[in-house]
Amino acid sequence: MNDDVRNVKDRVDIVDVIAERVRLTAAGRDYVGLCPFHDEKTPSFHVSRERQSFHCFGCGKGGDVFTFVMESEGLDFRAALELLADRAGVELTANREAYEKNSRRRGLHDVMELAARVFRSLLSAAEGSAARAYLARRNVSDSDAARFELGWSAASWDSLWRRLRDEGVSPREAMDAGLVVEGQNGIYDRFRGRVMFPIRDLSGRVVAFGGRIVDGEGAKYINSPEGVIYSKRKNLYMLRAARDSIRERKRAILVEGYMDVLRLHMSGYTEAVASLGTSLTEEQAGLLKRFSDRCLICYDSDTAGQDATLRGMYTLQSLGLDVSVVALPKELGKDPDELLCFEGGKEIFDAAVASARPLVLQHLHVVRPLLDSPERGRGLASLFEGLTRLSIPSLAPYAPQLAAAMGIYPHQFWDEIKKAAQRRSADRRPENRAEGAPTEADGEGNEALDPMEAAMCSLLWRDEEFRSSCDAAETVALLSGSGVKDVAAAILTDSPEELEERWHMTGEVFPMRVIALGDAFRASFQRGEDTPILIAGELRRKRNEERVKMLEARMKQGSATPDDMAEFNRLAALLKAKS
Repeated sequence: MNDDVRNVKDRVDIVDVIAERVRLTAAGRDYVGLCPFHDEKTPSFHVSRERQSFHCFGCGKGGDVFTFVMESEGLDFRAALELLADRAGVELTANREAYEKNSRRRGLHDVMELAARVFRSLLSAAEGSAARAYLARRNVSDSDAARFELGWSAASWDSLWRRLRDEGVSPREAMDAGLVVEGQNGIYDRFRGRVMFPIRDLSGRVVAFGGRIVDGEGAKYINSPEGVIYSKRKNLYMLRAARDSIRERKRAILVEGYMDVLRLHMSGYTEAVASLGTSLTEEQAGLLKRFSDRCLICYDSDTAGQDATLRGMYTLQSLGLDVSVVALPKELGKDPDELLCFEGGKEIFDAAVASARPLVLQHLHVVRPLLDSPERGRGLASLFEGLTRLSIPSLAPYAPQLAAAMGIYPHQFWDEIKKAAQRRSADRRPENRAEGAPTEADGEGNEALDPMEAAMCSLLWRDEEFRSSCDAAETVALLSGSGVKDVAAAILTDSPEELEERWHMTGEVFPMRVIALGDAFRASFQRGEDTPILIAGELRRKRNEERVKMLEARMKQGSATPDDMAEFNRLAALLKAKS
């Protein structure tokens, strides 16, 4: 474990961190509460200050303070480390290059936060009257504007730059933050005369702004450029505010515009986020998948049929999200903002959500007019471009409808899919991830854990004397789960300090989950010097029972050898003697 991780763990108490999100009650030497990761009425979520770990006996999640922050905030390990380091007042110094890079980023985040404060103050000042009038026309109250941290950029040439300069911000910092531009006549503000929408990342840091013009000439919206701290393909507007609702409601509603997502939040759809453009990316799919496997896409009716938009939707679907498309009635407005401002708009939107089409059927709906026209070939090409990115099981429920629409038999449909997939693979490197490497959901992370086996991993992890005295082969042989075997083997091979950092850096949550379960299970029965012997003995007994059952089955089938029968008699006697 490097010094950064050790210093943070030494300065942060997991109970204090978790207590900010979960109401904890003391229960003996531990604390219990309602799990933040699944719905429950009876507390099954346990936190140990002594072991600095947590475990939920309901959903199985568990780990250390880094795991909790990663799971609850949707962050990777580095971001979780930075967040906890800021909380603990620890300067991260893992290596000089990384430290200088992170210091530069932190400085730019401070600049962005300063700009956000300036924009907010201008909105409520006299010079923000035009912006307040615009927001009032859009049915955004002063309290709503404050809730969403909206602001106003003055119409003057360099109003923000002068404020930043007075606060000690250098020209390079202001330009790297994307707030100013350098021209022939000097430095001037990028955003002028616009309502400002701050974009925060999952850590809560302002990384960019969107600006909407109120009057005059110019682009309707301009956005921060990509740079040191901002990449639009790696962010979603309002995700930090929406993440808890997405997790609770088990869905995300994805829209295009800033006002669309704000209107949805104001109308009670707090699981809404915006994509910062119609070209959806793998990184954005990954962000959504951290909180839910279901995504409802509600894009403007005049763009929902664009091939680029549909390809983006297939990107989400092919990476494991269940994608449906919400079609709004065109006569009542082309986007959620317009619709929800109508009387009865919420009821209409609810109905549209309830009748959302699965992505495949939405695509068929979009291209159906082409299939019955001279442009049939273009319609089929568009369909197959998307369908070949999905797995066969996910396509199977829609095969009859697709085949009927194409005017072919179902078996011919699969032949056409195969041909289209071959053409696609010939044109580009295969990218069908839906049938690729297993994810945590269908791999070891979903393995049914035996608490006693987890307790053995916990002992190996925390008891150096026990770990050094174990025979690796014999110990691993006591375990049945393949994932647990891998965890035990890793602990017996490398030091816990090195393993912990490696697991966190690679995003492997399963090992720490196993250890947390083992911690909690060990705490539930009598402690003592014989605990390692008791756990090893219990696991050995279970393996012997399983072996006896297998040998007995062979004997009943008449396939047992003399050696099998001798082993059966020996193990049966051993089990009887210890019963």
